Amino acid sequence: MMLTAPMTGYAALGDQTLRPGMSHSDVKELQELLREKGYFTYHTSTGYFGSMTKQAVMDFQRHAKIRVDGIVGPQTFQALKVTYSRGKQTSNASATPLLRLGSRGQAVTELQNMLKREGLYRYQIDGIFGSRTEQAVRQFQQKNKLLIDGIVGPQTWAALNGVESQPDKPTQASPPKHSSNPVLRLGARGEAVKELQKKLKEAGVYPYAVDGLFGQQTLSAVKSFQLQQGLAVDGVVGPKTWEKLKSPDKNKSGGSNSGSTRLNVIQLVADASKLMGVPYVWGGTTPSGFDCSGFIVYVFKKQGVHLPRTVAEQWKVGKKVSKPSVGDVVFFETYKPGPSHNGIYVGNNQFIHAGSSTGVTVSNMNSSYWKSRYLGARQLH
Repeated sequence: MMLTAPMTGYAALGDQTLRPGMSHSDVKELQELLREKGYFTYHTSTGYFGSMTKQAVMDFQRHAKIRVDGIVGPQTFQALKVTYSRGKQTSNASATPLLRLGSRGQAVTELQNMLKREGLYRYQIDGIFGSRTEQAVRQFQQKNKLLIDGIVGPQTWAALNGVESQPDKPTQASPPKHSSNPVLRLGARGEAVKELQKKLKEAGVYPYAVDGLFGQQTLSAVKSFQLQQGLAVDGVVGPKTWEKLKSPDKNKSGGSNSGSTRLNVIQLVADASKLMGVPYVWGGTTPSGFDCSGFIVYVFKKQGVHLPRTVAEQWKVGKKVSKPSVGDVVFFETYKPGPSHNGIYVGNNQFIHAGSSTGVTVSNMNSSYWKSRYLGARQLH
């Protein structure tokens, strides 16, 4: 008898909200629908809602001129011309399969692909959760400060999908009732989220309705605030972020080069953070679409600093620094020899940039991809 990861297959597309981390037959139908419309380009429909599916959904939402959050709910189903009904809502437990040693199937295949992209799994993608997959999971959990048990539960899935999380726990991950400052992350809701949104609005990074729902707009606002305050940009509202929300440091540069008199580094980072989510466009130089160097030119120009157009030229005119400070530009060698990609350093080994597959986003310089391609940093102000 063959055992597979728990997946519910009877519900028709439109019976539940679909979001990153889910493994379900509805997701496969969604992928096929998006493929017909030209948005999902992966060679096969996997049934797993990973980064490629999220990007396809966001591209469709952007084209349909609806809220761009990568989540397929009532509004997105309507734009897809799919009837939405909550009558057969499946549980999160079945939507996100628990994987462990011995598991098999498409969800394991997707897991191995994700671990491979992290540089932690270097073996054959076979859909079998063996000792090598378990070791890679443990390494990922250690790297992301999760409970190191080799089991892929909701929090490990969340971290794999780019959402910073707390260690996997068998009980529901919710803050203690006595906590006045609960840890908040994507998907949270309630009065604490309303308070968060009000604080973000006061900080000038959240221009939307205070609705008590921690969605993509709130996530972007949190990351923008964290960028401005020199905090780790993880989109999670923990003690340090709460502390800054209650008493924001308007003069903090997060370790910036204090010797610069031409440029307000905090404002530079704030301007850059407001552009998160803007799509990548080759040759793009405006908020309708950027390439990497066009993004740099645009953000620095707002501070009165005029830079040459290409990555190579920006590399040449910059002042070499041994270690980047906030506001410096970091350079990478990607598709051709020499500097071919760059972004603005925002502290904590992170940089904001216009990625060809992500649009404007924040990435970690210590990831296996960027670390191996790093060339150096330049002060361009």
